[in-house]
Amino acid sequence: MKKNDVKGKIKPEKVIKENKFDVRKMNRRNILFFVLLCFLIFGKSAQNNYSMDDEFVIKNNVQVQKGIKAIPEIFSSTYVVDNQKSSYEYRPIVKAFFAIEYQIIGAKPHISHFINVLLYAISIALLYSVLLNLLSGYNRVFPFLITLFFLIHPLHSEVVLSLKNRDVILSFIGCLLAFKFYMKFIESNKYYDLFFGAFFILFALMSKKDAMTYLVIIPFTMWFFKDASLKKIVWMIVSLFLSRFLFFLAASHAAHLAKKVMIGTVSLTNENGITRKFLEWENPLFLNSTILERIPTGFYSVYFYLKMFLFPYPLLSYYGYNQVPIANWSNPIVWGVIFFLILVGYYLVKHIKSKSVEVYGILYFLIAISMFTNVVQPVVGIVGERFAYIPSLGLCIVSAWGLLKLFNISFNSNDLKFPALSTSFRVTIILITLVYAGRSFARIPAWKDAYTLYSTDVKNATESAHTNTLMAAASVQKVKENPKMSIDEKRYHIANAVKYYQESLRISPNYTSSLNNLGMLYYTYYNRPEESIPYLRKAIALDTNYVEAYFNLAACEAKSNNLAEAEKYYLKLLSIDPKFMQAYASLSALYANGQQYDKIIKLNQDAIDKGVVGDILEINIGNVYYTRGDTLKAIPFLEKAIELNPNNKLLNTFLANYYKDKGDLEKANHYYDLLGNSTR
Repeated sequence: MKKNDVKGKIKPEKVIKENKFDVRKMNRRNILFFVLLCFLIFGKSAQNNYSMDDEFVIKNNVQVQKGIKAIPEIFSSTYVVDNQKSSYEYRPIVKAFFAIEYQIIGAKPHISHFINVLLYAISIALLYSVLLNLLSGYNRVFPFLITLFFLIHPLHSEVVLSLKNRDVILSFIGCLLAFKFYMKFIESNKYYDLFFGAFFILFALMSKKDAMTYLVIIPFTMWFFKDASLKKIVWMIVSLFLSRFLFFLAASHAAHLAKKVMIGTVSLTNENGITRKFLEWENPLFLNSTILERIPTGFYSVYFYLKMFLFPYPLLSYYGYNQVPIANWSNPIVWGVIFFLILVGYYLVKHIKSKSVEVYGILYFLIAISMFTNVVQPVVGIVGERFAYIPSLGLCIVSAWGLLKLFNISFNSNDLKFPALSTSFRVTIILITLVYAGRSFARIPAWKDAYTLYSTDVKNATESAHTNTLMAAASVQKVKENPKMSIDEKRYHIANAVKYYQESLRISPNYTSSLNNLGMLYYTYYNRPEESIPYLRKAIALDTNYVEAYFNLAACEAKSNNLAEAEKYYLKLLSIDPKFMQAYASLSALYANGQQYDKIIKLNQDAIDKGVVGDILEINIGNVYYTRGDTLKAIPFLEKAIELNPNNKLLNTFLANYYKDKGDLEKANHYYDLLGNSTR
């Protein structure tokens, strides 16, 4: 053999090294492509402002606005406490993210939207990495297609475009990181990988409990793709449920510390002790339904998600009653889904032993969507695009598998480069990408702000009681935020608000907040309290503890000169909520108009004696004594009011001038100093 022949021979080790380098290089390029595609589709959302429900977690959230120092408080409290003291969920991770973000950049929605897209791109990169590992024996175009379909799907646009729904992205990131470490544990048998897997599942659960189904999905996946031993699967299950137990303890502790004043409506306390009120417009199934009564809606929910995966139109920010009907056994769609699932079940039984990848995709979807079908527990909104985010990965797997089957592309090819794909296959992929990515891109302008979102969605959500209410409220807010708005514009928006509140009541006649708000529109903007009263009376008849409705009804009765009725409703309100300060001010004013000064003193002094604290109480009593000419008795109450609230400009002026006239310059200067810092 010639020497130069020996030199020219390629060593097997060199081929392996070059192959590994080429694979890594190709994977890096694919990840870069996915990241760029994320920003190409969703990057424009950085122009958007705050939108639906963002006020709960960012815009008006006191904890988030405290910044980093609030993180311990965030981890020991529930996600949201609304204006009626209802505790919502336990999601400290996403609130901590927002607190850190607020500490660094403040309230800048454009940067927040950019961060949402960045987190989505990170989740896509992680997804591709996980799929490359799970599907290492398959044609590399397969994980690429699955990731592409997941990235572009319009069902995911809500999660990316809504800041409030960042919790879903963070939960998915936690699940994917857990996947990576559990796969490492299977391959390395190192128990610290098991620890990190459990840690990231806890991270996912603390972002949003959508990750709960991964307690089943992860061990199932390791058995399906990795042939994990029974011992390792048991260790994984133990670690996963330990994370679940820690989440339960943390959520229970937060719920114990949270204020839970439940007023009037149906409520549900979940296994973590967290209380949440539920109303008919959210889902009528919350109102005393049994699991047997919920099963038909469960089948209809599966139909909804399958239909929206294939034909994602129309996309809505909220569905709820009666946009999505509560199905019964006479619904033909229910029986169609039952027949379809029987066929799917037969296919699964027939092929599960062979561990065909499409079987995994179907089972993944069914497991992940199970908690959102309304069967085990009703779902707020009945259905929702955000609920399909994690489950849709299973449908993306089935879709990619079906497309490769359709074009006869081998699943087993493990070449370094993508196989030579037919022109028809490439054109199909391009068309799918353009259609679905285009639909996602087209959704961005709708999420510009709350008013734009609701005015867009209400056109396609004509039977959603809540969407109509949201549109009405956004119209009123538009007027409040624009004091320089022309009279004609104000009339237009208020007329719109009336129209949409009436629509919400057509769909759900017992929608108490719509009754209250519509009543106040007639009172505030049309000065027609007589038209307001029937709506407000119905609201308190439906919800006997609805304090805002009592307050508004009392104001309308007073305006209509029904003073006894007004007094009755103010007193009823204060018996429910003794700390409702506006009621003390309004009822005291009502008594003052009738020169019933003793009633003012009794009302406010009784509240003080019962431990109610508020500057309004002191001012009301002080004003009575001052009106009677007994300034010496008035001054201590007025000074106590300033002690409770030093920001009262008018009262500081009065006290400063009073002591100046008395020659007490020290006290006069004290109140002048407070006056200089007063803002109202």
